[in-house]
Amino acid sequence: MLIDLPIGALRAVGVGFYIIGLLSIVCIVRAFGYPGAKKFIFRSIPVLALCSFVCGTVDVCSSIENGDLPVTFKDNVSCLLALPLWAAAAAAALCLAFAVVTLVQLEKTIGRELSAQSVCEGIDQLPDGICVSLPDGFPRLVNDKMQHISNAAFGEGVLDTKRLQQKLERREFQPGCRLEERDGNWFLCLPDGSVWLLKRQSITADGDEMTEIIAYDVTERWGDLLELEKRNERLSKVNRQLHDVLGNMNRIVREKEILSARIRLHNDLGHCLLMLENYMLRGGDREAVTRELKNTVEMLWNKQTDEHTEDRMFALLEAAKAVGVEIKLHGLLPEKWKELIEIAILECLTNTVKHAKGKTLEVTFTEDGEYHTVELTNDGDPPSGPVRETGGLANLRTLAERQGAQMSVESEPAFKLTLRLA
Repeated sequence: MLIDLPIGALRAVGVGFYIIGLLSIVCIVRAFGYPGAKKFIFRSIPVLALCSFVCGTVDVCSSIENGDLPVTFKDNVSCLLALPLWAAAAAAALCLAFAVVTLVQLEKTIGRELSAQSVCEGIDQLPDGICVSLPDGFPRLVNDKMQHISNAAFGEGVLDTKRLQQKLERREFQPGCRLEERDGNWFLCLPDGSVWLLKRQSITADGDEMTEIIAYDVTERWGDLLELEKRNERLSKVNRQLHDVLGNMNRIVREKEILSARIRLHNDLGHCLLMLENYMLRGGDREAVTRELKNTVEMLWNKQTDEHTEDRMFALLEAAKAVGVEIKLHGLLPEKWKELIEIAILECLTNTVKHAKGKTLEVTFTEDGEYHTVELTNDGDPPSGPVRETGGLANLRTLAERQGAQMSVESEPAFKLTLRLA
């Protein structure tokens, strides 16, 4: 019987029933707020009452053993202490099983039913922060994520939304926090690297006007936004440059046309003067010289004849023969650069006759991968010093550089003009 147990063993029995009673209390607390779980409250109350009675009896026996209470109180609990040990063990096992089964069934019922408590638990699991407060700033609903954001930004939880709003506007943050504004939106950057978009609006709930504050996690999109801003800045810079280029386009085109006209005029006049000089010194075909003079005059009056549409290279070779110079071509002429090369040959022909007094003009074409190289030299007298690029040579360099070519002029040991064409 229990009455034969020593006081230590009796106290162990009381602890066992105390634990079972705690399970019953958990069931009762968990069942509140769930309409379909009220039956579990009524199941748990008898078990809780029995456990409380056993714990109270053990406590009374302990007090009698210690001499704190009169011995007459022992008669009041003799009915319980007279139970055999197996009956007490069976009662304890039955109460424990009943409490555990009740708790398991309660959790299953809660998992299937929607209640205010389950809604709160679900809101706490959201990845975004939510806060609903009264107009005076008292919070009615705050989830765990919003509490975390508030602690990280302000060093305190959400207790007064008006106070936190003032701190937000004054930028009173914890170290490492900052507030960025983009297109009227507020982005709160926390020390852990996360970024939150803050939205505030007024709502009506149960007839009361409330303020809802939501913090959206936009950490990944924040990085994309910063990259987009950098790209937009680069695009704006390019647009400004394009605007400047387009604004100067008419001037550039006009200058290019003027330069081309000057080069054509210089070349045609040089050609005509060379033929005239050779005719005066050596004689020759009077009709050819007259025809060239006529074409030049008509060109100056903007009345060019169709004869200028002939192959310029053939005309260059014929003009060179007319002034006593032989043009020797080595290699294959690149068609893409034919006009520029013809202008260079005419300029070098003029210099060969006028300055070098030469009889042969060598033109060599070579190809190296994507590049073409043209070298022009003569057998006349070498220059007495460095060649000054004026007149035709200056115009030729300007035209070559505008077309992406490189030009170089050498004076030692002989005159040589080189064009590197890409």
